[in-house]
Amino acid sequence: MMKQFFCLLLAVLLLAGCISSRQSGTAYGPGWSAVHADGRNSDCAPFNGPGKITPAWQRKFDGRINLGATTSRDGKVFVTTSGKGCHLYALDARTGETLWCTEEVNRFAVASSALLDREGHIYLADNEAMHAFDGKGALLWETPITGFPLSAQFTQTGRLIFITHIGKVYVLDRKTGQPLIGGWDLSPGNMPDAGFDPVACMKGTEACPCANTLAFDQQNGRFYFTYWKPGTASAALRAMQYTEQPVPTVTMVWENSALPGGSASSPDIAANGSRVYVNDNAGFLYALDAGTGHIIWKYEIGFEPGGSQSTSPDGYIMPAGANGARLLCIKDLGAHAELVWQCDSLHNRGVATQAGGKLAYCTVASGRGRFQNDLVVVNVLTGEILDREPLPGVTIFTVGTTLGPEGNIYVPSFNGALFAFRPD
Repeated sequence: MMKQFFCLLLAVLLLAGCISSRQSGTAYGPGWSAVHADGRNSDCAPFNGPGKITPAWQRKFDGRINLGATTSRDGKVFVTTSGKGCHLYALDARTGETLWCTEEVNRFAVASSALLDREGHIYLADNEAMHAFDGKGALLWETPITGFPLSAQFTQTGRLIFITHIGKVYVLDRKTGQPLIGGWDLSPGNMPDAGFDPVACMKGTEACPCANTLAFDQQNGRFYFTYWKPGTASAALRAMQYTEQPVPTVTMVWENSALPGGSASSPDIAANGSRVYVNDNAGFLYALDAGTGHIIWKYEIGFEPGGSQSTSPDGYIMPAGANGARLLCIKDLGAHAELVWQCDSLHNRGVATQAGGKLAYCTVASGRGRFQNDLVVVNVLTGEILDREPLPGVTIFTVGTTLGPEGNIYVPSFNGALFAFRPD
């Protein structure tokens, strides 16, 4: 019996592909419960992924899908859309059928992915309020806000934290919606208009000052985000500290104004918490010291990524795609980064996602026709293609590949399609 126990324990450890101690014991639900998988924004699944896949089902929604789906341990897939009627859907992971949907959030909810806690509750904002739902879609509470966030995270104390696109920081009690911090201004007296410029928010420019999801370190309560302060020449990466005693407070730790052209890609924290990765809109990826904000290295990827990079616990980084982007992988070697491989024949059309087993799931141009794409499974260490599956129809580009705890892979396209693949 003891031998069987240790074998089981070893199997669990081997499957924990992208999991980090900096995420354990928190409010996050198991699996892919946040927009970028976890509080670190790693875009890396906490379990092994399949090397061979086959289509499972597909759906087409009215309107757009802007971000990847999130998944729960009880077999639900959550997706937000801009179409008429429902803007938050809960789907059956096995079939893609709608289990429930809600009109309680408006079309601005498409700017966020649903955030799931360990009790199975769902948190999603639009441009009017943050909302909480139970696992069956019933509204638990809603709290008015100004502006809209691009997804939320949990604090080290289990609170809900988010920043709206105009730079207002909120911390709410996730059980009641009661504000602990109710719209703290990043630039007091100099806040931009709360209007929405879709192009600015897609690129993280001055008209949409905070155009991404904050990354939160569960070990020390520090969070990181990009912010284009009104009246300044470029966007910056900021680090702030959240504390609850004696009263809930957020304070500035450091700021590095080194992001020319802005950034719409969310920062992500290294697995050991020592550094933060972020892109600019001039074709560079940065690693910054998490304690000081000093640039450790700067690597030219040669294009403006269309989303956030995927980062494994051992420092393999795969940037998101954009027009003219090549599929590539770089490695953080400490004081500098090096190219691991680059495939010029694979044009990256989405957000790469890594999983345990040194596998990545990426969307690339198919070659069949304009705006048609394939999902490829690649070896992170070599770039070898292990499997390739078409995404039927015109998909333009995809917006965030996610993995469910049941082993499925979910690939949404900007024009409202959602494809599910299962292990073959």
